[in-house]
Amino acid sequence: MLHLTFKDKSKNYYECNRQFHPKGSEIELGVEGDENGPKQNQKDFFLSIEKKYDEIVISIGPKIEVEFKNWKEDFRIKDFKKEFRPVYMFLPRCDKQPITWEIAFESDHDLNHLFTVKMKDMSAIKVSIDG
Repeated sequence: MLHLTFKDKSKNYYECNRQFHPKGSEIELGVEGDENGPKQNQKDFFLSIEKKYDEIVISIGPKIEVEFKNWKEDFRIKDFKKEFRPVYMFLPRCDKQPITWEIAFESDHDLNHLFTVKMKDMSAIKVSIDG
């Protein structure tokens, strides 16, 4: 686990790769934190994301469809879990409710772009497509 530090200590965070059970492989993970490492509430939140991944996907799918249709009008997601692979997640300190975090996906629909979803608790609130 790599700890990245800044003059503004509130921006310090960790980077690592961690097993993400819904994916069946590792995901890159960024976690805000001080020199003592991620807190238990952050670990618990990550586990709740794994447990509620099906609920999260239901929230994310329609938001990605709307954004993707800006490029491809007839775009439809048939099976989100087969078409989109989570590759990155960023978790805040999780000390304020609601918890706002991000998850990013790659997709065979467009290998040149990354689909980043801003989440509030387990609900998608915004999608950005970068590439």
